[in-house]
Amino acid sequence: NYKFQKKFFAMLNTAYGNHDSPEIQTKWGKARTSFDMFRQHVTVKAGHYEMDLTPAGEPRVEPKSISFGKMDEAEFSQLYSDVLDVILAEFLTNWTSGDMDNAINEMMGFS
Repeated sequence: NYKFQKKFFAMLNTAYGNHDSPEIQTKWGKARTSFDMFRQHVTVKAGHYEMDLTPAGEPRVEPKSISFGKMDEAEFSQLYSDVLDVILAEFLTNWTSGDMDNAINEMMGFS
């Protein structure tokens, strides 16, 4: 369902835009977490990932696809709930799920 996927990305955008993301200096210049890295991180932390090994034999964790075409509504609903739990526990610790719902509805023009 396109609306559900849109709501999922509204949640991710809200979380990304409202969390403190430090900018650090590296030997390659300044670095900050990108939206895509944030999305991948919260998806993996929520338990929606696949494990693989690099050619060097090191484990590599990749987030599962979030394409609605690759999961049914129940799976997508579980992904949404699990990612929201990670966001509220680790990034927006002073927010509630109601706060997130309000922010998403405002972003999507439902307020």
